[in-house]
Amino acid sequence: MATSGDTTYRLAANEIIAEAFDICGVGSEGESINADMYQRAMRSLNLLAKAWSAEGHLWKQVSRSVTLVAGQDDYTLTPKPLRVIEVRRRVTSSGIDTPLNDLARQDYLEQPNKASQATPISFYYDPRSTAGTLYLWPTASTAVAAAMTLELTEIRPIEDFDSTADDADFPNEWMQALSYGLAEQLALKYGVTPDIRSEISARAGLYKAQLEAWDTEPASLFLQPEARWC
Repeated sequence: MATSGDTTYRLAANEIIAEAFDICGVGSEGESINADMYQRAMRSLNLLAKAWSAEGHLWKQVSRSVTLVAGQDDYTLTPKPLRVIEVRRRVTSSGIDTPLNDLARQDYLEQPNKASQATPISFYYDPRSTAGTLYLWPTASTAVAAAMTLELTEIRPIEDFDSTADDADFPNEWMQALSYGLAEQLALKYGVTPDIRSEISARAGLYKAQLEAWDTEPASLFLQPEARWC
């Protein structure tokens, strides 16, 4: 028998909710899941997605280009990345990239002249509640701004479920973990017996742990001190 050739199977919010209620045994005997239950489950699903959004999964790493402006030390990033992992200067004519040093907040604040213009060598990212701000030191000179751009690698947030028809902003392989994660939340709300609740919690943890173990870079990691510390 031929296989489907399709690997795109995924669940929308209403399907994740239905699966989570099934796992909890709610609605499995023919009783209806009313609109209020769906609304409460949607709220729990969004809260779960927000909590998992703070984890640095590889599939949430994205790139962004930023146009340099001469003398400008701060750049507002919207939509807000949760974290900026790396910033590189890119020479427009050649495509050559040079990484910038990642500064802690205190290190950036201690820079004596934040308005100095030259070639940026360091950055500091300040995440806020609605938008993030990327700070450069030193700021780009007119010549550098004309010849280079900034290339960012950042961790994006997971998108909200605004409608029950919305697909999950997760890779396909996360559908089971997401369904069990939601079931774990709903089990507390709908009086699932302690033994079943314990089984749901154990499976939710197992499925998520398996994916987190997979969600790592296979390349080797080599560590060495930066030249400034040698």
